[in-house]
Amino acid sequence: MKKKQINIIGAGCAGLSLARFSNELKEYQFNVFSEKKIEKTKDHYWGFWKNSFTEDAYNNANCTWSKWSIITNEAHEVLTAKKHPYCIIKRKKWLSYCQKKAIKGKTNFFDENISEVNNLLLTSNKKHIAGHHTFDSRPPPIPSNTLLQHFEGYVITSKNNIFNPEIVRLMDFRCDQSKGIHFIYLLPLSKKSALVESTLFSKNIESSDFYFNSIKIYLKKYYDLTKFSMKDFEKGIIPMNDLSMKSIGRYNIGMRGGAIRPSSGYAFIYIQKQINKIIKNLIFKEKINTKVHKNFDLFMDRIFLMVLDLYPEKAPKIFLKLAQAINGDEMAMFMSGEFKASIWFKIIMSMPKICFIKAFYKVIIR
Repeated sequence: MKKKQINIIGAGCAGLSLARFSNELKEYQFNVFSEKKIEKTKDHYWGFWKNSFTEDAYNNANCTWSKWSIITNEAHEVLTAKKHPYCIIKRKKWLSYCQKKAIKGKTNFFDENISEVNNLLLTSNKKHIAGHHTFDSRPPPIPSNTLLQHFEGYVITSKNNIFNPEIVRLMDFRCDQSKGIHFIYLLPLSKKSALVESTLFSKNIESSDFYFNSIKIYLKKYYDLTKFSMKDFEKGIIPMNDLSMKSIGRYNIGMRGGAIRPSSGYAFIYIQKQINKIIKNLIFKEKINTKVHKNFDLFMDRIFLMVLDLYPEKAPKIFLKLAQAINGDEMAMFMSGEFKASIWFKIIMSMPKICFIKAFYKVIIR
């Protein structure tokens, strides 16, 4: 019997995460169309929490931690997870793993420059890409005046044992706040080595000097570290917005399909959630549903982002209150979009009320 065709546009995280299931769907022939090669893009880490739809990534993770902290000038809150540790995996490691599984499932790979004319996807020789299902993972355009999460950092190595390898510094706000909501993200890879990133929530990208100097000042002040080696430079820009697009005759996945959490910028975990949902739809012959976030969650994210836009100076206190209101496993589930209403209640009750009420009214009258 002739196999049904599944076409995947793009060989990034979303595209290859989907293609890795090709061996489990024997009635389909998977085809991946991409002009990019994995090796061409600089490597970096993706962060996520372990849960049912990130089991593959957890099993291949570079590092995992059961504790992480939120730090401000006023307090230092450490959260502990028993079931849902925080994990990181290198981009190339994950894509290579997915590609090997896709090849095992006899996925076809085509190096093509994909163009779009009148909502039709065309290959380099203008051949129309047609099949039973088409999934488009190409990056969407980013609207102007969008709040961005942007960062630069390095893997820092010291001669001495200075880092605590047990606890991630998820957000440390003890840094320059003059350019926007600014925190240091520090992942201890060992007692001597850590990934350290200077991260901002703002609408303006800063010069590389700003991020680097922020890291230097932080390491000097809180680790008494002035001499260190650097490698594995990382940088990124993540829109804190719902960028989901609608298309005719195909399904959008990844960032293009709304698989990013506007309030946090986390994408990897929501891509895996979206892909697992699609695979279940295909296995049980259900209507394909790529929606990742509940409408209520997106509405609450809009209010939260409005608060950050109106009152950026309150951000450290707000994130600290979040960490104090719930435990580590609850936070992991909240950040993964897998939580009960009781967690929302705890978080809402912990937040400063006046600024959120004002933000609520601004959101609903827009």
